[in-house]
Order: sequence, then C-alpha cells, then structure tokens
Amino acid sequence: MSIKTSSIINKPFDYLFVFFPFWFPIIYLYLISSFPSISSALFIIVLFLFAETHFGSTWLFFFDKSNWQWLYSNQYKLIFLPIYILLIVTFVWFVNPAAVLLFHYLASGWHVTRQSVGISKISRRGGNPFSLLIYLPSLLFLCLGLVRPGIFSGLVLLPKFSSYLIFLLIGYFFFIYFLSFPLRDSKITTLLPIVTGISIYLPILFFKDLAIASAIGVGMHWVQYIALMWTLDSRKNRTIFSSPGSLLRNRRFSTRIIFVIAYSFLMTVFAFFGMPRMISGSMHYSFLYLIPLLFQLYHFYIDRFIWKFSDSHIRQSVQPYLYSSDS
Repeated sequence: MSIKTSSIINKPFDYLFVFFPFWFPIIYLYLISSFPSISSALFIIVLFLFAETHFGSTWLFFFDKSNWQWLYSNQYKLIFLPIYILLIVTFVWFVNPAAVLLFHYLASGWHVTRQSVGISKISRRGGNPFSLLIYLPSLLFLCLGLVRPGIFSGLVLLPKFSSYLIFLLIGYFFFIYFLSFPLRDSKITTLLPIVTGISIYLPILFFKDLAIASAIGVGMHWVQYIALMWTLDSRKNRTIFSSPGSLLRNRRFSTRIIFVIAYSFLMTVFAFFGMPRMISGSMHYSFLYLIPLLFQLYHFYIDRFIWKFSDSHIRQSVQPYLYSSDS
C-alpha cells in the first residue's frame, strides 16, 4: 500500500526536530560522559532551554484569539475541572508529596507516549496502524524503570562510551542528509517516529538517576513539541499577516518569545530551589517545587484537547496549518 508522506516543517528539519531528533540524547550523553562535573548544571540548563520552554509553548494556543470562543464554550472541562483536580493534587502534596511525584511521572509517561503516537500518525496522512508498537514498549520501559531504575546501569560505562558518540552523531547527520533528498512514498517516514517513541523511556533502564534518564529520553519529546507549536503559530500568523515585514506579526512573535522565556526562567527557578533534597536521611519537599508541577500537570491535561482533530474547532484552527504547503 502506498504511504502518503507529508512535510510538517520542511525536510530535513522534519527529521531533525519532529520525526527523529536523536541528536539530543547523543549530545547530552556526550556532555555528561566527557564532562561529568557539569552534569547537574547541564540538567538545569536543559530544564530551562527545553523542558520548561516546551511547557510554556502550550500557552501559544491561548494567545490565539480565534481559540477564545472555543475555550469559553468548553470552560468547564478546559478550565474549571482541571482547577478542581489541581486543588486536590495540592492537598495531597501536603499529605504525601511522594504520591504526587509518582502521579506526575505516570501522567507524564502517558502524555509523552500519546504525543509519540500522534506524531507517528501525522507523519503520514491517514493515520498509522502501528500505535501499539509505541504504547506497549514505552509503558513497559516506564513501569520497569520506576520499579527498578537503572536495572541495566552496569552495561553503561560512560567514560569509555563517550569516544564513540562523536562518530554516532556524525553518522546521524549523514543519515539525515540522505533523508533530505526528495522523497518518494517511503516507509522510513513512518518508521522513524515509531523508533523515537519507543526510545524515549529506554534510558531509565540504564540510568539510576531518573532526572538524567528523563532528560536524555524525554528531551526528544521536548524538541518535538517546541518544533510543532512554534511552526503552527508562526505559520498561522504568516497566513493572517501576509506581509513578510509586518510590524504587527513581528511584535506578536516577540511577545510570545518573551513570554515563553520568562515563563521558563521562572519555573526553572522554582524547580531549582524547591527540588526535593535528602536531609539527615529523610527526603524534604518544598512547596516551590509543586508550582511548576501543577503547571506541568495542566499541560498534560489540556494537550489532549488542543490536538484532538475529532473536534471541529481544532480541525479548523490547527489542522490546516499542520502541514507545509508543499505537502
């Protein structure tokens, strides 16, 4: 059966940022293996530049006035219901913060896997019949990793492994260059998002530190989401404000950039100063850490609606801007 490929951004950027962003874990692994002393600082930098920026990019949907009436019409499920849920989460935090962290991690796992399946579907119009190939391994890796983090950590010797990562990165870019040539209908476009989706939670089987493992794997999810949200937003504004030098469009873009960076910086500060710490043999939790968690949980919740193409408004507001004009 012929597979109809469709460009999201344009090639090779589709592969670099949406379908197969494997450059992220390769570079991250190289840095922590070659410079282990910067591991903690690197995590904070990545948290700011990618993780919280990806969460902040959710709000681009709310900046679009064409979505306001839809939000108002669905205010209970999109605004009030999540507020009630987050209030319950806040109450549980003061009783058992560890339970909230577990709930957050599971919600994140479901959200990330759903996005991987979604990207595998949009990689070709008409859907992807191989969704289970992403769901089952991803959830298996996530559950096993939460029970036994780093169960295969003995197999990873980073200092010895690092010398091969440069060659792997070079090979990766050569592969992307090969894919950037004009494509005929190709199963590669369908296969690579599946490989990416399966790989996201694989690192937690090889690294005991869940934060590092998440950054290595889920970093690809962050890259994908940022690429999709900003491409959609800029493409929609370019359609509405057709003049390339439109001051209004540039001002709108600058406002969004400033907002997302400020949001990311603020949430990173809360996460850094509120991060759970082991003191005198017991884990101490800060309310500061709960603040970014609540916004992240809302991101997991709202995202299932703003990408739901069965909704007529989303089909009109999002879907027409998903693929580039040459698809």
